[in-house]
Amino acid sequence: MMARTALSLALSLLIPAAAMADSPATVEEAIAAVEAKYSDVNVMNAQFVQTVRNPMFGDDVQSGEVTLARPSKMRWNFGDGARQFVTNGSTMWIYTQAENQVIQYDGFTATAGGAESLLSSLDTLDELYNVSLVSSDPTVLTLEPKDEGQFKTVTLTLNAELLVDKVAIVDAYDSVTEIDFEGMQLNLPTPDSLFVFDVPDGAIVVDAGTL
Repeated sequence: MMARTALSLALSLLIPAAAMADSPATVEEAIAAVEAKYSDVNVMNAQFVQTVRNPMFGDDVQSGEVTLARPSKMRWNFGDGARQFVTNGSTMWIYTQAENQVIQYDGFTATAGGAESLLSSLDTLDELYNVSLVSSDPTVLTLEPKDEGQFKTVTLTLNAELLVDKVAIVDAYDSVTEIDFEGMQLNLPTPDSLFVFDVPDGAIVVDAGTL
């Protein structure tokens, strides 16, 4: 679940347009501003802290670095590389250093409501989500996927420049995943090779088939 949430919460995020002179007063203004800002953004890189809140198992906190790119490419490095989620948009690799194991999935596609799908669809919010404006300063939006998906709601918090500060996802089981971003950089030159996982020597590769 956590593996799917981390990916499955997010892709292609995304040169920033100029910061808005005024905070959006209506949900229509907010949607227009966010979609305009991210229409030309193809790559996002940031440090993150992810907190998974589960009513039964308590909180799990992890941190690392994430790079997201259109279309549906991503690399999540947790800690010092102890865990990695990597996808080139069709194949996904989940690596656990402690077990020296790679789980490989084929047929990966972004799921509406997840981090990767959210960050890849910031320029089409109105098309994919029912959007509510929770706050104008900072800008906070609640998103409900129009099509049935893995998640119930996503709450998106953006700073004055409309950079994503935080994403909170409520899944079908009412678990909440919060991701706080820091040091976000947009449209950095990023080679495609970053989104292909190099299997470490001696690692066990488990072919999990098609997602």
